[in-house]
Amino acid sequence: MLDNFRSYAPERASRLTLLVEQSLPLLDQENGMEAVQHLLRSQGASVIDSVIVTRELLGGSPSSLNEAKSIVLLSAARTRELRIHHQLAEKFEQA
Repeated sequence: MLDNFRSYAPERASRLTLLVEQSLPLLDQENGMEAVQHLLRSQGASVIDSVIVTRELLGGSPSSLNEAKSIVLLSAARTRELRIHHQLAEKFEQA
């Protein structure tokens, strides 16, 4: 288990660790981070867990959170989630 996941429930920490381990080889591909996002989506990882895994792949520093969030939400694997996010933001702004 990765040290950054110790504060999570053991089952979740194990799942996140496994997702990171499965994702690492994909980073060597031409479109590595996009391949990672498709893997995470196909494994049923939530947006939040995908951000956590992506942040870890980026080095796990606090400054990598915004970059990880952008990578996940702007990925072709998450177009549905991005559309829903924009719809909710528009409704919030109109309220």
